[in-house]
Amino acid sequence: MSKEFFQYHETKTTKWNSFRDFIDYANETANWLVLRNFEFLPDDFFGNDKDVDILCDDLDDFVSNMKLTKSRWGIAAYSTSINYKMVHFDLRFVGDNYYDKLWQSNMLRNKVFSEENVPHPNNEDYFYSLLYHSKIQKLSVKEIYKKRLTKLANSLEIEKFSNTHFPENSELAEILSRYMEKENYVYMRPIDINVTLNKAFFNKLPRNIRLGKTKSLPFDIYIRGYILKFLSRLLPKVVKTYLKKFKDAI
Repeated sequence: MSKEFFQYHETKTTKWNSFRDFIDYANETANWLVLRNFEFLPDDFFGNDKDVDILCDDLDDFVSNMKLTKSRWGIAAYSTSINYKMVHFDLRFVGDNYYDKLWQSNMLRNKVFSEENVPHPNNEDYFYSLLYHSKIQKLSVKEIYKKRLTKLANSLEIEKFSNTHFPENSELAEILSRYMEKENYVYMRPIDINVTLNKAFFNKLPRNIRLGKTKSLPFDIYIRGYILKFLSRLLPKVVKTYLKKFKDAI
């Protein structure tokens, strides 16, 4: 990125010329990813999705860097103007209990990039986080998510999925709980009270997942997330950008 690019965006308020601009700058300044529907970005968002679901490691820094404006509804709701259109964001961050914080941290650590340079969960994290979202945080599964889950399950060689059969709740609960137990992930009540809890499905999960206590983050995550954050607040913005790159590379 050129010096002029950074100077241009430092003076912007809440407007971006394109999603490509937004994504490129976020990649330079933040540890973040698109949780779902990254397939529509950067060029097919409008008309295909209503908001962008983002996970980042630092809420305040992401909001500040990306010039987001807090929306009136929901603590996770933000917006900005992209290509002269208002775009809404659901902004999740490590420790907000949208997912187990260890899972959130691992998703960011293991993220991959699309051909269009959009950061997103790897196939394993995408499958299980989408299954978690669709069955625990929603009362029904979107048809497009059923197709994506089936495709991902086939690529991961997960049984019970086929193009003609979407597993029943008991089968999905078994698949999800087996993975969460293996990774030491548990359910946490989100700080966002607007996130739905599908109790009918939730009650099918083992007690240790439903009532478990999330594991502490690895020590190196604290080093990256706190010491570098403290140092970055004392330094100019250009240096902050390089600190972010160093933080992501550890």
